[in-house]
Amino acid sequence: MPLLQGATRRVRARASLQSIGVEIVAVSVDDEAVSTALVDRMRLNFTVGFGVKADEISAGTGAYVAEDAAYLQSTGFVLDKQGRILTSVYSSGAIGRLVPEDVAGFVRYIESHDAPKTPAETRP
Repeated sequence: MPLLQGATRRVRARASLQSIGVEIVAVSVDDEAVSTALVDRMRLNFTVGFGVKADEISAGTGAYVAEDAAYLQSTGFVLDKQGRILTSVYSSGAIGRLVPEDVAGFVRYIESHDAPKTPAETRP
């Protein structure tokens, strides 16, 4: 039952985000076979890219690389329609993730204000 409940939450979360124009995308350092198995096992209903290089993603985004293996710690971004980063969440361990409710609230907040700006555009 917990797996079903988790899958149901994920479907609802994606549907609630899609209803406000948000798409979910993930990437993994794992190869195609391992990534596909994960998508199937977790019943993920969003795009999961595979085979990325942890050090290259880290260099480009600032994501943390796990000390004991070549994988990325959870790193989340909310992008605007032009692909600019509006906010990011970096984790160096088991906690600290973007959650659908927070993303939805953030998107609604941004959309309710004129001309959303990136953090770099708001600095003096």
